[in-house]
Amino acid sequence: VSENLILGSLIVIFVVVLLLGNLRSGLVVASVIPLSLLFAISLMYLFGVDANLMSLGAIDFGIIIDGAVIIVEFIAFRIMRESEKLGLLSKEEKQDEVDKITLKSASKMMNSAIFGQLIILIVFIPILSLSGVEGKMFKPMALTVMFAIVGALILSLTYVPMMSSLVLSKHITHKKSISDRVMDNITRVYRPMFFAVFRRQRLVISIIISILIVSIVLFSRLGAEFIPNLDEGDFAVE
Repeated sequence: VSENLILGSLIVIFVVVLLLGNLRSGLVVASVIPLSLLFAISLMYLFGVDANLMSLGAIDFGIIIDGAVIIVEFIAFRIMRESEKLGLLSKEEKQDEVDKITLKSASKMMNSAIFGQLIILIVFIPILSLSGVEGKMFKPMALTVMFAIVGALILSLTYVPMMSSLVLSKHITHKKSISDRVMDNITRVYRPMFFAVFRRQRLVISIIISILIVSIVLFSRLGAEFIPNLDEGDFAVE
C-alpha cells in the first residue's frame, strides 16, 4: 500500500510540475495530496473503513488535485498579468494586492473546481449500492476515494488560495519552457478537433446518443459476474 501511494503521488507531482511550468505552483498543488490523504484516513477511521490495497490503493491523485490545479494555475496567471503593477508597490502593499488577486481569482474558478469534483463524486455513488461479496470488496474503495475528493475540495477552497497567496512569486515572468512546448503540441492536435466538433454538433450528438443506446443494450445482455479473475502471480497458502 505504501509503495503504491508513494509512487502514485510522485508521478502526479512530476507531471503537475512539468505541465504547470512553475515549481512553486506545482508544489502548492502537490501539497494537497498528503493533506487530502490524511483527511480520507481520518474519515476512514471514524466510519470504520479498513485500510488495504483495495481501498487506499485505488486512490487516483490526478483526480483528487483537479480542483487545486484549476485554482492555482489561474491565480498564477493573474499574478503574472499584474506583475508590472506589483513591482511598483512596497512589500506590504504588494502582499495586500496579491491577496485581492487571489481572492478574486479563486472566487471566479470556484464553480469550475466544485462542479468538476462533484461529477467525480457522483460516478462513485452507484458503487455504494453493491451488495454481497462485491459490495464488501468495492464499497471501501468508493468511500475512500470519495473521502479524499471531499477533503481535496475543501482544501481547494481554503488552503490552496491561502498558500498560493503566500508561496507564489510576486514577480512571475513568462519564459518559454518545456511545459510550453508540451502544451503547444497538445493544443496543435486538440484545436482542429475542437472546432471540427463544433462545426458538426448534430452529427456528434447523434453519434453519442447512438453509442449510449448500444451501451445500454449490451449492458442489459451482460452476465451478472462482477468480480474479475486476478492473476497476480502470488502464492496463496491455506
